[in-house]
Amino acid sequence: MSPVSRGRKKDNKQNGREPSPEAEVVEEIGPDHPAVREMLDNVVATLGEFERVDDPVDGEYLAASLLAVGYGTGEEATEVFAQLFVAEAEEFGQPGALAFLRCVAALTPEPIRSLATEAADRLVAAGVSAPSWVGELGEPTTAGEYFRWSEGDGVGAVLYGSFHRAGRTDGFLLFVDEEDCGSVNDLAPFVSEEALAEARRMTNEEEPVPEAPIPAGEFRWRVEAALGVRESHDREVIELGIEPSQPEEDDIPYEVTDVVLRARLRALPMPAKPLPAHVHPA
Repeated sequence: MSPVSRGRKKDNKQNGREPSPEAEVVEEIGPDHPAVREMLDNVVATLGEFERVDDPVDGEYLAASLLAVGYGTGEEATEVFAQLFVAEAEEFGQPGALAFLRCVAALTPEPIRSLATEAADRLVAAGVSAPSWVGELGEPTTAGEYFRWSEGDGVGAVLYGSFHRAGRTDGFLLFVDEEDCGSVNDLAPFVSEEALAEARRMTNEEEPVPEAPIPAGEFRWRVEAALGVRESHDREVIELGIEPSQPEEDDIPYEVTDVVLRARLRALPMPAKPLPAHVHPA
C-alpha cells in the first residue's frame, strides 16, 4: 500500500460531484429545467464563498469543486456544464463571480478558457472588482521537481510533482497501479511547499526504493495516462448509475483534484510519444 493517502494538509468542505444530467439532456431541456436550475443555484450559492478565500490555490480548488460536476461524463458534457456555469457567474456579476471566472480560465483548456476570460473582462469593464488574490492566477505556472518510486515490475509506482506560481508552490503525490490497468489509485494534493516537503520525506522513509528524478515531460505523460485510465474506469461505473468509490480519508474528492492536476500538467512539455491505449486485460 502506497503512502500517498497519508499526510493530508488541506481541508475542503465542498461535497464534490453530485449526480448530474448528461450533456445532451442539459442541451435539450435547457437551464430552466428544475434539475439543471438546482445545479445552477448551487453554483450561485458557492460564488459568494470566493470572496472569503485568501489564497489563489484555495480558490482553484473551490472552483474545481463546481467544474468537477461533469467528471466521467465525457469532454463534451464537461464543456456544456462549464458553459452554463460561466454564463450564470457573469449574470450574478459580483466579486465572487469574477474570482470564479478567473479560476475557471486558469483551470480549463479552450474553448472554456476564452469564454471565462471574456466573461470576466466584461465584468471588469462593468466596474466589478476581484479579490486581491485573483491577480496571481494570471502569473505563469512553472515546473518544480518530479520523482518516481518504483514498487516493482507489474505493481506500480508513486509519482511526485511540484509546481510554482507567483512565489507559491503546490503539488501532488499519486500511486499508479499497474495491477489496475495503470490507473491512478491514490491521489493526494498538497497546497503548500511545507506540506509537499513532508509528503516527500514520508514517502522516502516508507518506500523500499529511493526516489528517482524524472523529466517534467515524462511526469506529464505518465500522469495523463494514469488519469485517463482512472476516468475510463469511473465512467463505466457512472454509466451503471453508481457513484465511484472514494476513500473515507480523502479531504478533497478525487474528481476535484483531477481538475486542478490536469490544469497544472498543461504547463509542462508533452513528449512526442502518444499516450498508451487503455485495454482491459482478457
